[in-house]
Amino acid sequence: MNKTWKLIVSAALGAALAVVVLSVTQTGAQADNATPASPPPQALATAQALGDAFAWVAERTKPAVVSIVSTKFISMPRFYHWFFEPWPLPEDEDEGAPVPPRRGRGGMQRFRQEGVGSGVLISADGYILTAHHVVKSTDELKVFMADKREFTAKVVGTDPKTDLAVIKIAGKNLPFVPLGDSDAVRVGDWVIAVGSPYGLPQTVTAGIVSAKGRGKLGIVDYEDFIQTDTAINRGNSGGPLLNLKGEIVGVITAIYSTSGGNTGVGFAVPSKLIKQVLPSLQAGKKVVRGQLGVFIQDLNEELAQQFGLKQTKGVVVAQVNAGSAAEKAGIQPGDVITKYNGQPVEDVVDLRNRVAATPPGAKTPLVVIRKGKEMTLTVAVGEASDAEGAVGARDEEETSVEKLGLTVSELSADAARRYGYKDEKGVIVTHVEPDSVAAARGISKGDLILEVNRQPVTSVGEFEKAVKSSRESVLLLVKTKEGSRFVVLRKK
Repeated sequence: MNKTWKLIVSAALGAALAVVVLSVTQTGAQADNATPASPPPQALATAQALGDAFAWVAERTKPAVVSIVSTKFISMPRFYHWFFEPWPLPEDEDEGAPVPPRRGRGGMQRFRQEGVGSGVLISADGYILTAHHVVKSTDELKVFMADKREFTAKVVGTDPKTDLAVIKIAGKNLPFVPLGDSDAVRVGDWVIAVGSPYGLPQTVTAGIVSAKGRGKLGIVDYEDFIQTDTAINRGNSGGPLLNLKGEIVGVITAIYSTSGGNTGVGFAVPSKLIKQVLPSLQAGKKVVRGQLGVFIQDLNEELAQQFGLKQTKGVVVAQVNAGSAAEKAGIQPGDVITKYNGQPVEDVVDLRNRVAATPPGAKTPLVVIRKGKEMTLTVAVGEASDAEGAVGARDEEETSVEKLGLTVSELSADAARRYGYKDEKGVIVTHVEPDSVAAARGISKGDLILEVNRQPVTSVGEFEKAVKSSRESVLLLVKTKEGSRFVVLRKK
């Protein structure tokens, strides 16, 4: 898009709104007996320019946007096939009338389960970018293009952790759409979605970027979503989110909805993240990510006060895994990571995504604050794995801390053995009062408390003494099946 187009598009929205306001104002002024005056020609021209920009993007990209029909075959006992047949049940049949053969009697019946999604060609030789959940666990994939051509597709590579996938069709000189720069997209910019909502192919909708960097939604493991109010519905998944240059800035992955339909809150994987995993997906290889080997949590005002910090940017290290890259680099629980590879760390999502994008083995500097002092460490980034530790709970000799609303017990050898604790010391939470301070902070029965106010606790007595010596609040290091985290509890 040349500079003239950019200027026209940037002015068009304001002009279009001005047309509406002018029309309403003139209608009121001329009461009920006059036809509203036509809006100024210049306003109409600039409003039309915005429509021309949308049409230009649609015309350029629609030939490369495809509908994906996935088929999975399911086998069920023939008995259950009765529920899918119009034949009458035995008690409804006329006495003496011939009974048709029952396919519900014995054996197995095969059913087709189909789903519809979207995708976009990203190369002339048939590579299609889509969402992982559109193509996962399928027995057959069909791709339908805008020109009515039909192809059988094969899955080349998938990445469930970002909900991205690449499939391929056999073709040459196919239309395709280039990847754009999602970092350059601003909140408020126009974006366009093309896809097959409810199986309606080549549907084009437009909206704006509502937010960037959306994470902690629990949709996938690595989240950095673009949020948009562009109309997105079932079947749009895997389709492109486009800028006004006709470039892919995201792949549609999810919507927030209580009804299953569009509510104006949709999410797309940004092209920045797509570019990180695309080479591996196109090559059919596993996506390799970097990992520090720590459990981290966001800073809030209370935690910042506990660690003597004046700001809440950065992350707190709650746990360092044995033998991990972090342990080898000298990172310790309680360290606050403020910079990674020379750039400030905003929060958990920011650091996790940046570490994941770092090649394993790369030596990377990071800045930590430890007991009020800033220090720089160098970590040789490890390779991410899905290993997860076990955790459990056992009611033993108990004591109740009423001000916090929880009860703890000793971690006996028997409890450690039965519930999977290895080389751990602490006290187990055996009860949490509803509506208590502990419950409000997410502490649950079975959590293991390792530290109180940065001091290890190995018995109920040590726990009680540490809590009682605290004045207004208590800083706990709590371990769960997800990992460790710091929790601040204010006494009642």
